[in-house]
Amino acid sequence: MKTVTSYYEILGVGPTAETETLRKAYRRLARKHHPDVSKDPRAHENMARINEAFETLVDPGRRNEYDAMLAGHGHFEAPVQKTQQKPVIVKLLQRLKGHRTPVYAVSFAPDTGDLVSSAFDNEILWWDESAARPKRRTKVEAGVISTIRAFSLDRLVAAGSAESQVTFCRLEGDKVEAFRANQEEWVGCLAISSDGSSVATGSLHHALSVTSTTDGGAMYRRQEHADAVTAVAWSNDGRLLATGSADATVKVWDARAGKALGTISQLRGTVTALAFSNDGQYLAAAGVDLSIRVFRLADGELVKMMFGHTKPVESLSFHPNNWLFASASRDGTVGLWNAAKGIGNVRIECSTRPVSCVAFSPDGTRLAAAGQDKLVRVWEVAAKEAA
Repeated sequence: MKTVTSYYEILGVGPTAETETLRKAYRRLARKHHPDVSKDPRAHENMARINEAFETLVDPGRRNEYDAMLAGHGHFEAPVQKTQQKPVIVKLLQRLKGHRTPVYAVSFAPDTGDLVSSAFDNEILWWDESAARPKRRTKVEAGVISTIRAFSLDRLVAAGSAESQVTFCRLEGDKVEAFRANQEEWVGCLAISSDGSSVATGSLHHALSVTSTTDGGAMYRRQEHADAVTAVAWSNDGRLLATGSADATVKVWDARAGKALGTISQLRGTVTALAFSNDGQYLAAAGVDLSIRVFRLADGELVKMMFGHTKPVESLSFHPNNWLFASASRDGTVGLWNAAKGIGNVRIECSTRPVSCVAFSPDGTRLAAAGQDKLVRVWEVAAKEAA
């Protein structure tokens, strides 16, 4: 179990440390952790965290904001009495072997809870977890598949992109219907809507585009970011979209009208992953600075900021209880976090290779993650509601 380290703890100073103390601490740590002198393979990540901590605390305005966040001023608290979440307990259930190439996506069917995964070679596997083997395989021959979303009644939507071409497929049992759409620019990220009717894509040319999975027709295109769109996510009810960008902002959109509703700018770099809580209270955003920031969706205010991974986060997923969420990172670990309290509950050493995707089962009792080592890992999760 790993809890979050504050900026003060990163620098090894107290909360009342003066500027000169901060500078001395920074110089001492830089002499030890700078990539030019350290042989640690995580030297770049370690130094990035040290830089972020120092730059925040040495700036009076940013430090006041950070101290207020630590104290919880202006952030969500229970209105009547404080509640306490019970510990999150995880237990490894399965290491599922069946893919021949790195796994890009995992999803659970909402009606049966069946686990589905897809890999670099476009092969989609439906798993029999009790037998620890695939019960069905489908190879999608058209285009590239990098994300999937399972639906009730044995339906699934898959999508992916190669340069400026977007591929999406609708699968119902053994029936596969595929479309390809050519976009004007290089697509870098995409996400499937909660009902499977649309695919949202983000491009290097600053654009958000939404396409129908029914006929491949373009629904709208918006270009309001100042840099590449690097992450995109749908809300659980399909009403909202969020886009993260290399311009260090997140924009929230009316998904049906394609209208920008607001911009969140309390970030420090490129956004790598986004996720809405199922009840629409929170939006989590991961960045290249190795942070995970949780925002209150109602007003866009920063609720908590957390660190724990040593390499960027590839995927985020909220638990059905809405306060717990998981992160999958290139450092080979999966993190479990408390969105309301801003603490890391569990850090799972998953693999020596990057972890690309993570998802909770509909009832919240299982967590699946997979990545470059071609294995799909499944854990049992005991995450209780507020006690």
